[in-house]
Amino acid sequence: MAHRHDTEFSRKKLTAAILLNAVITAAEVIGGLLTGYLSLLADAIHNLSDVAALILAYIGEIGSAKPSTKRSTYGFKRLEVMTAMISAVSLVVIAVYIFYEAYQRFLTPQEIGNPVLLLTVAGIGLLGNILSVWVLYSSKEHSLNFKTAFLHMLYDTLSSVAVIIGAIVIFRTGWNYLDPILSILIGIMILWSSFKVLKEATMIFMEAVPERIDFDAVSEELEGHNDVCGVHHLHIWSLSSKSVALSCHITLREKDYGRAPAIIYELSQTMHAKFQIDHCTIQPEKDYCPDTVSQVPHSGKGD
Repeated sequence: MAHRHDTEFSRKKLTAAILLNAVITAAEVIGGLLTGYLSLLADAIHNLSDVAALILAYIGEIGSAKPSTKRSTYGFKRLEVMTAMISAVSLVVIAVYIFYEAYQRFLTPQEIGNPVLLLTVAGIGLLGNILSVWVLYSSKEHSLNFKTAFLHMLYDTLSSVAVIIGAIVIFRTGWNYLDPILSILIGIMILWSSFKVLKEATMIFMEAVPERIDFDAVSEELEGHNDVCGVHHLHIWSLSSKSVALSCHITLREKDYGRAPAIIYELSQTMHAKFQIDHCTIQPEKDYCPDTVSQVPHSGKGD
């Protein structure tokens, strides 16, 4: 019941952030077009990607909460990873576009006008981004989707600060080359935030061992049980950004085989308590394994 309440509360946060950023995006697009300030337009495009990322995160939260079916036996946990990856890829495309526009501005510098309008719109954008960061901060570890959304907002807040400072410097010095330079810096920040999310999402899709889990430590913990002679075919992977699964074969002595259900329960509890692995599938065997493909020799502890 508590989990359901947290999920509903998280969705409300996402809804508030979506509406807030939609307004910011519209204001910055209008302001950027009227003043000719590329950095503001770049920030507007980044904000637009934030809206898309937040919508994808909302869809991902709904999908990941759906129960499993006979066809999707793990449920739809990876929907949140898929939507986060789509969002991150879209950011990469946007960054490339910003680099192209900045290059054009280096070739042909463009005058920037209407300082009052520009600074007003940029200030509204900064305020909106700060509010979005505040709204999402407490939920940033809730899932990969929320982590992505939070990073979007955090980097957008930093870029909004750069946009305002850049505008003030340009109006005081007339050095218009600062506009494309700031745009490139914003693009680099976008690429960096995208890379981290893409890396994590890719590792999940590749069913790699999560970075926070030490494979050898898990193996040693399993083999350390008094009744376990050896462990092989050990696999650890992520179902989603917050759900980890494990499967393995354990070798038991003949006299201990009758206690297999109790031993498996104890090992599962240990895996959850020490490594936050919440889905364990453990197969007991008597001194041999019928599946010899890629078998890892057991430790040989005991006879």
